[in-house]
Amino acid sequence: MKNKTRWVCCFLLCLFLTACAGQQDTGKDTAIAETLTQTAAVPQTPLEEQPTTTPSVALPVLDSAARVEFQPNTNTWYTNGDLEAGAVQPFALAGLAGQQVTVWLSTTPASEAANLYAGLAITGADGQSFLMSPEQYWSTVLPVTQDYRIEVRSLGQQAITYQIVVKKSPTTIDPALGEMYELFPETVCQDLRLVASEALSVEFAAQTRAPFFDALGGEAGQGCHLGVGGNGTQFNSPQDVITILAGSVGAGWTEQPAYQADGPTGASTALARDMALMLISANWQPEIGATCPADRPISECSLTPEQKIYTIDIDIAVYKADFSLDGHWENAETNFNLDLYQDWKSIYGTHTVVANGGSKIDSMDVSINGILQGKVVNLQFQSSFTADPCTAQITYIDVNTIQWKIIDPPDGEYYLPMEATLTRK
Repeated sequence: MKNKTRWVCCFLLCLFLTACAGQQDTGKDTAIAETLTQTAAVPQTPLEEQPTTTPSVALPVLDSAARVEFQPNTNTWYTNGDLEAGAVQPFALAGLAGQQVTVWLSTTPASEAANLYAGLAITGADGQSFLMSPEQYWSTVLPVTQDYRIEVRSLGQQAITYQIVVKKSPTTIDPALGEMYELFPETVCQDLRLVASEALSVEFAAQTRAPFFDALGGEAGQGCHLGVGGNGTQFNSPQDVITILAGSVGAGWTEQPAYQADGPTGASTALARDMALMLISANWQPEIGATCPADRPISECSLTPEQKIYTIDIDIAVYKADFSLDGHWENAETNFNLDLYQDWKSIYGTHTVVANGGSKIDSMDVSINGILQGKVVNLQFQSSFTADPCTAQITYIDVNTIQWKIIDPPDGEYYLPMEATLTRK
């Protein structure tokens, strides 16, 4: 176990920033992992009858497509169907601006990346096309509220069966923040699946292409999802699950206290390493049919371990930053230096200021700690001359330039400049 974890950590250092586009879909596990609502397939339309060019006006989705209808209190829908060679099956989805929507397609016989028996084509009612080539996975934060036409198109010379799964986010997201995370390396995702499975003695399922959402940061994108279910006979508590996973799949990562949450039926945390973020959650709910008093906390409900149904999720993605604040920064006019380090969006480091002809040196180890939002770091810093913490901002200007500005200075003695432009050295 220790050797496996150590190998995975080393492998992560090389692969975190690897481009992840074009990986093969593993969406077959989706329909098994969630409670789904099945809908009968509708008659197919021959492929040759479909428009051959992208329409410039609203599509008549209501007239020709089966409507995707989510059941109450569910966010996932799926259906199975048959597809003749050369045919297309259209569906219509009523989408909301800011809603993250994901579609998985699987076929029998099973498609391969280089040989798809069927593919997706996605078009908005306004005529915008969302896939430039056939894919079996599509996920995005919808730009506008409108109908979206989802087509399953035959790409082979034989009849097949298919399953299409559609998932929507329960909340809306700023579309401008909908592509802030990108896919995690598939091989490392699978390696972490093995580590998690061994740590909890259960078999995790992996989706190497899955929607990713950082609720605290309000940012979304694509990532790797590991999931497993069970009951209280397999897991002592949500808190115990989080501790075990943070020490196994999270070995070598840095825990993010702002993401930690704890309650009687669930717990969660987040860890970061390089530019990757890992979200871990463990929750349980009473099994269907278990009776708990409505006027009492659920923690006081008398349940057997078998009646506590667990859901454990691990989501990992790479933050799409096009710059890094790592490095040594200087302002010669004020003798002000910063040594900054970046893990994911966490920025920390030290400062040094030489003042009064060298008679005053303001310096501390790990005196700066903040979070990157866009190109601005909101941070706390500590002068070595006072115990009073204060706040400042660092703004990224370009690869060689940052701007320092104190927002809330300390009450006591300090020598850091109120504003300064620093260059990378």
